[in-house]
Amino acid sequence: MLCPWCNTEMERGLIQSPHEIGWIAGDKKRFFARAEFYEDAVVLSELDFFKGSAITAWLCRGCQKVVVDYAGGAAEANR
Repeated sequence: MLCPWCNTEMERGLIQSPHEIGWIAGDKKRFFARAEFYEDAVVLSELDFFKGSAITAWLCRGCQKVVVDYAGGAAEANR
């Protein structure tokens, strides 16, 4: 995948967590980070009790950006 900011090749990898991975609108850090508690939140990878959660992401080392495509849900490593 080419970086949408600098047009160089990105590295495929995983973002992993022992918890659910979610996106919550705004700049404020939340005490309860579970996406299910917030109306406009998006669950990027649901928690699996034995495997944690993981989602495929692409890293650009040049401009230090990460791109996540959550259309496919959890990464294969989480299945």
